[in-house]
Amino acid sequence: MPSNSDDDIYRNIARLLEHLLRNLPQPEPGQVVGFTVMTGTGRTSPPRGDPFGQETGDDDGVIDYECVEGGEEVFVTARVPADLRTAPYVDITPRQIRIVMDDRVAEIDLPVPIDIRHSHYRIRHGVMDVSCRKR
Repeated sequence: MPSNSDDDIYRNIARLLEHLLRNLPQPEPGQVVGFTVMTGTGRTSPPRGDPFGQETGDDDGVIDYECVEGGEEVFVTARVPADLRTAPYVDITPRQIRIVMDDRVAEIDLPVPIDIRHSHYRIRHGVMDVSCRKR
């Protein structure tokens, strides 16, 4: 498989971020919750909403998410508001993901069929991560 120079750039960025996070001053812990750098070729849907997670002030009832297709998996990431009345959940079908947060619903058509048994989601620190293995 040919080497992609973009992959090298992302790997270098990930190493740089790891180095910076390890060397943060100790008196102020908890400033960085975590990060992810995904490498490889893949199709990306444009992110919905503000890419930096800033509140826009208007709650339009839409779930902000981003869908990325990787080599073996399809990843969907969504911001989870802190003021939900009920626990958010995800329904995973072979061609669609349905995210439910109170009265808000996002139905995301997947670019490829997925294996439901090897697909899962988790919610951590206000972020929902859905990982779906391709069939």
